[in-house]
Amino acid sequence: MRSMRLERLALTTSAAALLLTLAACGGSDDRPGMEPVVQDSAGVRIILNPGAGAWAAEEAWTLEEELRIGVAEGDPELQFGQLVGVDADAEGRIVTLDQQRARIRVFAPDGSLLQAFGRVGGGPGELSQALSPATGIFVEADGSVAVPDLGNMRIARFSLSGDPLDSPRLALETTGIPLLFTRTTDRELVVQFRRMAIPGAPEMGDATATGDRIVRLDPGSAGGETLVEVPAGETFTMGAGGMPQLRIFSPEPVWTVLSDGRVVTGTNNEYSLALRPAGETGSGDAGRTTIVRRSVEATPVTERHQADMRDIFRRRFEESGQPIPPEDVEQLLSAMEFAPTWPVLAAVLAGPEGTLWVQRVDAGELDDLTFEALQSGQFGSRQWDVFAVDGTYLGDVRAPEGMAPLRFVGDRLYAIHSDDLGIQRVARLRLIRPAG
Repeated sequence: MRSMRLERLALTTSAAALLLTLAACGGSDDRPGMEPVVQDSAGVRIILNPGAGAWAAEEAWTLEEELRIGVAEGDPELQFGQLVGVDADAEGRIVTLDQQRARIRVFAPDGSLLQAFGRVGGGPGELSQALSPATGIFVEADGSVAVPDLGNMRIARFSLSGDPLDSPRLALETTGIPLLFTRTTDRELVVQFRRMAIPGAPEMGDATATGDRIVRLDPGSAGGETLVEVPAGETFTMGAGGMPQLRIFSPEPVWTVLSDGRVVTGTNNEYSLALRPAGETGSGDAGRTTIVRRSVEATPVTERHQADMRDIFRRRFEESGQPIPPEDVEQLLSAMEFAPTWPVLAAVLAGPEGTLWVQRVDAGELDDLTFEALQSGQFGSRQWDVFAVDGTYLGDVRAPEGMAPLRFVGDRLYAIHSDDLGIQRVARLRLIRPAG
């Protein structure tokens, strides 16, 4: 019975974590010539940004694709089933994670294949298929490759040549459920942990925590320092009898760590983000919290959206291979609840020069929902709002069609590209910043 509950929880947690990438937006105040309004409240700097950014037309940043990896037919090692992670090391070598085959591939900076390793399983060098963009793949400071593997309850680590390394166990009973991973510019892993209670089992997580903990992991470890605690989301809970309860589009935390070490936190139902100092030191604006805001309107959730979302989860449960009886699936889907509106924020991303990149979703892109599109982040708008170090809105940068940006490494942005047939490839984009 306990095994069944954990299997339900693992699947539901993976699906709910992916909902953190969903958002919707309406209009914003785009009147030109307006300046940001700066307010101070109890030591907190609040910046109310107008619709128009600070960039002049000739100052705007742009993205240019410079590399694409993958084929529709041919070498199996160049075909991707379901990409869920991309990263690059300091030398420009690219690592990818394919969820369908539990496969890691390493490419040279020019896109040529160097190594391919990993397979489905629970032994050394093996990965489960409980992998998603919420967990991803990361190149650590020592050059090793880390894959948070929730199915095997460990952070699987490998050398770039594919040798299995020491893989620390994810101790859910003390840390809680790991929902979302990222890494800092210094290549330290950071994870969002949530307390969770399963009927008939001990509560998992830090008993002193009242919300979700954002934790910077020690090197080679699955534990570390809590950077900040944020209000826990309500997308899923465990109900009576261990049956998950889903509340789709309930507010969930969004967060990232900027290149200067500040932690960005907010909730995806409002365009208000706190940029928190990295530590107790610092002076002036660098030593206090800055809140950046923009005015947007949320998109209503229609009956069609609700029906489509239930169908997505039904298909996902059927295809997952998890031993969940069909009647339990239908009970879960029938009990699924929805917030009245879509969230506002889709994703936040750390950019070069301490910038913050914020993604929303266009209401016109909400039709024909698929779980694969949820996984690859295709519901995020192509438009990314860019904020300067001080929180001023600079303007927007538009990603190429079909791109789901994942991570900056210097001035290079690594992304997953999906074409009209759903075939995925890895893309590297160059950020162009006009001189001056």
